[in-house]
Amino acid sequence: MNKLAKLVKEAEYEDLLKLRKDINEGNMLRLVEERIAQFENPHRVCPVCNTPIDPETALTLYFGPKGLRHRASFDGEDCLEYFVTKLAKPKQQHR
Repeated sequence: MNKLAKLVKEAEYEDLLKLRKDINEGNMLRLVEERIAQFENPHRVCPVCNTPIDPETALTLYFGPKGLRHRASFDGEDCLEYFVTKLAKPKQQHR
């Protein structure tokens, strides 16, 4: 049995009511999403200028072949533009 199921089975009635309210209001999903983001992106910095990235304002670019996608997040449009320009230059040189 997973930890969450065990927690629910052992919870008191009042706690279950609060939990149901939090689930219905979306608070639990937000909490889970934030925790997952902490594991997936522990130290997010802009790959161009090395500035810490605010997840609320980050600009994210997905690139690469279908089976091997990469993700890069940037702190501003200037860094994103610089990255895309540098990414496109090797392709132009091979033509």
